Amino acid sequence: MKNVKWLFILIVILLVACEKKGIIDEMTPEQPPVIEATDQMFTIDYSADGMARTKLEYITNENRKLVIDPNFYQYNEFRRGDVIYYLSPSLSNNSDSIPKPPKSNIARVIGLPGETIKIKKGQIYIDEKKLNTFYGKALSWGLDEKQYFKVMNKPGSGVCDEACEKTMKDFFNTNMASTQVPANHLFVLGDTWFRSIDSQFFGALDQGNVVGKVLGYEQSK
Repeated sequence: MKNVKWLFILIVILLVACEKKGIIDEMTPEQPPVIEATDQMFTIDYSADGMARTKLEYITNENRKLVIDPNFYQYNEFRRGDVIYYLSPSLSNNSDSIPKPPKSNIARVIGLPGETIKIKKGQIYIDEKKLNTFYGKALSWGLDEKQYFKVMNKPGSGVCDEACEKTMKDFFNTNMASTQVPANHLFVLGDTWFRSIDSQFFGALDQGNVVGKVLGYEQSK
């Protein structure tokens, strides 16, 4: 009986630890790798900054072209953390204040079919579990709230006045009501949310809009 009691306590501890750890992603690299493109792949130039982080990742005038594999999802499942190249869906009629998205865009897969996504105080939760990854919370150019305000207003850095400070604090504490990802859809976000036109605005993305997976930067020839 005593052993059963200790086993129960151990199980409870493990469940609490797993809940605290949340959902992790140890496979997705923070920096796009360098890829040798094959004949079945193609490359693109990309200048939008919705995926830009500390090293202006995915902006090709700062780096090499991006390699897209249009056949990747014929043989592989969509995986959280994937960066995809897709055709932008139409926005609703009440979206006059939103910048028009490019015809083709890139974003990161956050939610998979059947999952419930919400954002609370700038943190993404999936099925009520914290998404504990480098892309799981609100960032500005790869910086979280504490890092951002530590850097701002220092010599050589940008200036953030009182209005800017309020705007950025609101951003870092973004909230989004729970939404379930329908079958054959994906919930996608750029790594810098306030510079990205993504599922925040058009909802879950139909998988039929996905052109291919962004594999990384093109290797120099």
